[in-house]
Amino acid sequence: MSDEEDLFGKAMQDVRRIHSEPRKVVANKTAKITIQQSVRQAVPVLPDAPAYRPEGGDEPWILKADGVSAERLRQLAAGRPAIDAETDLHGMTREDMYRVLSGVLEEALDNRRRVLCVVHGRGLHSEDGRPVLKEAVYAWLRDGPYAGWVLAVIPRPGTGGGSALVLLRRRR
Repeated sequence: MSDEEDLFGKAMQDVRRIHSEPRKVVANKTAKITIQQSVRQAVPVLPDAPAYRPEGGDEPWILKADGVSAERLRQLAAGRPAIDAETDLHGMTREDMYRVLSGVLEEALDNRRRVLCVVHGRGLHSEDGRPVLKEAVYAWLRDGPYAGWVLAVIPRPGTGGGSALVLLRRRR
């Protein structure tokens, strides 16, 4: 074992996982859905997911699939169609975020929801000042198991880049 590994082991010996209550998802601004423990477990990849994946646009925080026009992105930013569900990822680890987003996307696809708001924060409280969770959310939406269902992702107007609007394909 190297000196670095030994120092790291000593520094981490008293570190314990922080357990928190499941986050809530607000759908249609009236119904509240609690993310259950079962959602925190692995959600299977959709076998019928489209092969199309969104790609980064000209802006670093915009993803869009082929055929999605700039006008469509403007409509999404203007609230058309309206947000169907919102989830807050503040304080989660990447692993928790992956499990929660998998559950939220699965629920949205099952219930034919088209627009999700994902609150990831701006990274102001990160140790290095980088938006770690924000970057992980965008990368997972672009490359993860549900990427084929994502038509577009844009920053939600008025949030200072702390949340994203996700436009989903319709499940047939």
